[in-house]
Amino acid sequence: MMIPYKNLHRLSSILAYELGDESIRIEFVSGAVRDYTYENVGRDHVEAMKKCAIKGKGLGSYVMQNERHFIALRDIRASRKST
Repeated sequence: MMIPYKNLHRLSSILAYELGDESIRIEFVSGAVRDYTYENVGRDHVEAMKKCAIKGKGLGSYVMQNERHFIALRDIRASRKST
């Protein structure tokens, strides 16, 4: 179940989130929904995003600052699975 993001700074691109044991699902204001998992972005990133989500601040910034890295990780891991 998606939880509305508190958005304490009122400038976030995040609308809601859902926490899993090894993942966080994020719904953006744009309507996009993305799953970040231990497998596709790593445990440290997922846990950092969970902390931001629970605090209600910093999640959008964290995702923006790391999105290029996340895409690269997903691409690398996807190519490993296909070989």
